[in-house]
Amino acid sequence: MHIAIFGGSFDPPHIGHQTIVKKALKKLDIDLLIVVPAYLNPLKVKSFLDAKVRYKLLKKLFAKKERVVVSSYEIDMGRPVYSIETIKQIIEQYKPEKLYLIIGADNYKSFHLWESYEEIEKLVTLVVVTRDGIKHSKNSDVKRLKVDIKISSTQLRNTFNLDYIPKKIRRNVEKIWHKKGKV
Repeated sequence: MHIAIFGGSFDPPHIGHQTIVKKALKKLDIDLLIVVPAYLNPLKVKSFLDAKVRYKLLKKLFAKKERVVVSSYEIDMGRPVYSIETIKQIIEQYKPEKLYLIIGADNYKSFHLWESYEEIEKLVTLVVVTRDGIKHSKNSDVKRLKVDIKISSTQLRNTFNLDYIPKKIRRNVEKIWHKKGKV
């Protein structure tokens, strides 16, 4: 079985995330794509949306998408979880023949700072998603997934522009933003 892991804060999930999943299913030789929302990114101090809310939004967004599973592993841990832990858990659970880890070009630039990054490189094939023209290494061991949607969750939290929220979850996100007094 060939598996891809796509982790992140998804704070909130947006059309860029949706496009990455679609392209990964089309371009990578995978049987399953596991979307893993972080409880809290180890490099951040807080999230805008609660972890369980982000998990529910992703479950709704990908509910009818074949070969896609949304994992609650990191959220169930109730603490920041390093990618190496998630990778090892997925290896133990699924025993894949091939394992990809999908990360954005912005994260790839700081990949050398990740916990156990050298071990990660031995366990997975990195798939770097191009975004916003961010330059990344020409490392031949790395696959590329061209997406180039010019949006980030940070921008959305700053602008509260619902146009970039997938239609399936737009009303949910709008209600949450209203409760937080942001729209």
